[in-house]
Amino acid sequence: MEEKIEKDFIKKIKDNKKYISISDSIIKREVKEYARKYNLNFYNEEDIKNIRKQLHRFYSSYQTKAKKKIPKLLEELKKNNRDFEIINKILSASLSTKERLDKYPFIYDKIFEVSKKPNFIIDLGCGLNPFSITYMKLKDIRYNAYDINEKDLEFITDFFLIMKIDGKAEIMDVRDLDSLKKIPHSDIIFMFKLYDLIVPKNRRLKKIGEEIIKVLKQKADFIVVSFATKTLSRKLMNLPRRIGFEMMLDRNNMKYNFIQTDNEIYYVIS
Repeated sequence: MEEKIEKDFIKKIKDNKKYISISDSIIKREVKEYARKYNLNFYNEEDIKNIRKQLHRFYSSYQTKAKKKIPKLLEELKKNNRDFEIINKILSASLSTKERLDKYPFIYDKIFEVSKKPNFIIDLGCGLNPFSITYMKLKDIRYNAYDINEKDLEFITDFFLIMKIDGKAEIMDVRDLDSLKKIPHSDIIFMFKLYDLIVPKNRRLKKIGEEIIKVLKQKADFIVVSFATKTLSRKLMNLPRRIGFEMMLDRNNMKYNFIQTDNEIYYVIS
């Protein structure tokens, strides 16, 4: 696909406000993959619809209308950075973090029972999860957050400044193994509800999930991968445990502990 056509395609995709804050580099990757798959030299409205559908699966399906209130909430947090109510309102702006609100203390207690309390956390596909750091009860923590949504990363950067956290928030597509290999070594890596998004139910693409885990194995002492146990329509999944994922971990000699809440299962991998 020619560069000008590609740029026009990206602009068209971002004309819908749901996708405006997703990084151009991420959309460009999706456009290139789509063009390669279908041997495109031009685009039409159906192609735009298909790309948006893919991006929606990656990100937009987890958002709520409360997101627009975050800048104002951050201004309020500057006046009192110990106000848990403000932080909880921010966490409620995403479906994944909202459903964890009353479970965060349990989740982190159980994870850190296995990994011990970390000094350095990396959060891949972070969304708004870094705002839950107040539930971790950690001191002098370093926290690197990575996602594809520029606006979320701006919110997180402001949050780190307000809370005086040693951290950074950067754009990254974890499917880009070259970029993934450049992340620093940390005590623990979070991948909450990310694996199912980057490894769709497509046998041809299953290998990328295993490659990602192999890279991360070299980058942290522990990896925490979580999966939803309910669909977006809130129906309980028939098989919430990921047997194929467990078999992949066994194949790579990786041990794991299993944690479960009403909405999510967590593999704490060592």
